[in-house]
Amino acid sequence: MLARFLTIAVLLLTFAFPMMAKELKVLMIGNSFSICVGNNLPQIVAQNPDNKLVLTSAYIGGCTFDRHYNNLVKAEKNSKHAPYRITVWDSENKSLKVKNYKGNINELLKNNQYDVITIQQGSRKSFDFAAYEPFAGELIKYIRKYQKNAEIVVHQTWSYRCDSTRFPSLIENQNIMYEKLKDAYGKLSEKYKFRVIPMGDAVQIYRADTPVKFTVSSEKFEYPKLPSDAGDVVGKFAWRVDKKTKKRVLGTDSHHLNKRGEYMQAVLWYMFLFDAPVEKVKYTPKNIDAKEAQLLKSSAAKALAAYKQVK
Repeated sequence: MLARFLTIAVLLLTFAFPMMAKELKVLMIGNSFSICVGNNLPQIVAQNPDNKLVLTSAYIGGCTFDRHYNNLVKAEKNSKHAPYRITVWDSENKSLKVKNYKGNINELLKNNQYDVITIQQGSRKSFDFAAYEPFAGELIKYIRKYQKNAEIVVHQTWSYRCDSTRFPSLIENQNIMYEKLKDAYGKLSEKYKFRVIPMGDAVQIYRADTPVKFTVSSEKFEYPKLPSDAGDVVGKFAWRVDKKTKKRVLGTDSHHLNKRGEYMQAVLWYMFLFDAPVEKVKYTPKNIDAKEAQLLKSSAAKALAAYKQVK
């Protein structure tokens, strides 16, 4: 009797286990705020053998909905119009080498079948819902024409670091930018009944929860020393050589995610895409210590748990 019970149990587990596995083909129609997902997400998926991911990025720096739409129109007229850098990651590729080529989203949508397609607004227009339409709607219509079974998902972007030089010309400050972009993405989600990956929320949660708050240093730095970017997951510093003077200058990027932010973004995407608890995330980059990794994971988990998705 016991042997029969164990046999049945093993059979049940055998049949149940494959159902837990999830294989996804994901396309990101975006810009520099999405392509960075590829820096850690394939590694996270690779350490969870139940799941598989082929992740494709269609990238143009700063690309907005109106520019995506205009590129669709141009590529329909001329298939050789290839303004996007197409990058493909495969979690089953153990070396995690990526494939890069020039292309357009028209061909990607016509020649592939995706499970999930993410869309987002360019950060300079992310807080202005009036700039979303009618271009987002036209992009969505085109996606639906060729990808009837794919889920379209909104990737909520984030507000710039507090020292951004763009604030005076674009919007008042970091918090106002966040509130307005959250509202704009929420309207897009509600209008089309799309789920949202709440990355902007995760960034704000991290900013609130981190014990170290980012401050602008008044120190004068000499190469190779860099200012600290601690206290925020947005913004980084790097030395570069000025093309005219040929001298090293300290560059400040207060808009893109730093290494910690990129990891938090990948954690959030993994939880969202694979419906997985944060405990399933086993991979941590070598340059992030355990305590900071835990804060990044908890910020992502809090954001996803708190976000009220459309029904």
